[in-house]
Amino acid sequence: MTKIRRRLLVPVRFIIKLERWRGNRLADWLRRRIIAAQPGLESLPWRLSTDKDFVLWTPASWHLSRADHRRLDRLLRIRQARSNAQVVSCDDWVPSRNGDRLRWREKGQLDSYLDAQTGFFDGPLLLASSLIAQHGLPPEDPALRPQWRLTVFREIGLTRWTHVPLPLAVCSQYKHEPAQPAKPKNQELISVLIPSGGFFKSVNGRGTMLFRHCLTTLLQRSDYRNLEIILVDGGEFTDEQILEFKNIVEASLGPNRWIHCSDFRPYSYSLRMNLAASSASGKYLLQLNDDTELLEPEALGSMTALLEDPTIGVVGSLLLYPGGRVQHGGVAIDNVAPSHPWAGLWPKRLPVGLLAAPRQFQAVTAAVCMCRTALWSSLNGLREDLPVNYGDVDFCLRARELGLSVILDPASRWTHFESASRTLAKVPAELPRFRELWTEKLGGRRCIDPYSSRWRELRRAV
Repeated sequence: MTKIRRRLLVPVRFIIKLERWRGNRLADWLRRRIIAAQPGLESLPWRLSTDKDFVLWTPASWHLSRADHRRLDRLLRIRQARSNAQVVSCDDWVPSRNGDRLRWREKGQLDSYLDAQTGFFDGPLLLASSLIAQHGLPPEDPALRPQWRLTVFREIGLTRWTHVPLPLAVCSQYKHEPAQPAKPKNQELISVLIPSGGFFKSVNGRGTMLFRHCLTTLLQRSDYRNLEIILVDGGEFTDEQILEFKNIVEASLGPNRWIHCSDFRPYSYSLRMNLAASSASGKYLLQLNDDTELLEPEALGSMTALLEDPTIGVVGSLLLYPGGRVQHGGVAIDNVAPSHPWAGLWPKRLPVGLLAAPRQFQAVTAAVCMCRTALWSSLNGLREDLPVNYGDVDFCLRARELGLSVILDPASRWTHFESASRTLAKVPAELPRFRELWTEKLGGRRCIDPYSSRWRELRRAV
């Protein structure tokens, strides 16, 4: 297994570097050899590698040389033989924004929501002849292919659509426009649930109360005005401060838009959110950490617009550290351990297409996320045996069990002063409990997050 891990690390380190010398005979040979040496892509007997029951289809606008076509056909057939799939896809190279280099487009599990908006999952496919007889080849019109892919995926399921998580072809063109905020049809009431302990932090060089900063920037910048603000604390604020906050809210939103509740039990994020939600009257619930700052005026409207789709359950936001690096761009769950896979990266260094449109993840962080009040009620809110950590991930996974999507909205942008509002010194270890709840459902201790990275799927072929 150690040898396999090393062989999987090689492409991460070298394939992208070799791409800058594309066209150089030695660099091209090295890149192809590195890919061919990956677990699950070794040679197969001639009979399997030339199975006539499968056809390699490539989009008409993608121009592969004869040698690249043969190589692609061979690698996809190997993957098919080892997985017994009916469809095999692969990652690819796409031109950068200015077109001076190629970037690796890493494709996770087919996300029909993202694909319908961007055609993100377009590319070569190895297709079973029986599947072609039933559904035909993908349409020539690129705008119609997402629906064809969705139809096939729904029929054959995840296990019969496998993937080679390596760039095996070059896309002729790709759009790089960033996501635009969605427009809601109506401005339904949003209940904004903000837990706070009255902490201070330096913001722009000045000592600032986090809750006051969060509240005032939200009210000043958001163009969505149908809000009610619910503060839940542990008694840290004085009566004068509570009155000040109420006046700020009512001056901006009008009367009866302020609710304050206190929870004097030992700190539990889940308990406080459930308490706040019990006082809410909005159609939507926005969980909002007090260590956040709204950046995009249309953020709340965009999130509610997405939730107008009944197939979407939870919508999260793109969170940035002060200075602009990414803090949260979707939660990945590998080895039954939730994480922020791109924390610390500049947005321009994120995987291709990550910020191009709303897209699915297994979970998003509760620091800024929204759901319908009806969903919160049906799931009985946050699980109280996960008091601080992973309650948000658990909530998202339970929503997905109901058949609802969990979406990251990259047009909803906020600054997150992460962990500034609490100390983790006395937080109980909750990962064992999370694993107890979800290990079997997620596919075991070696589970792979299907939406952010599929590298380790190659191990399954050995």
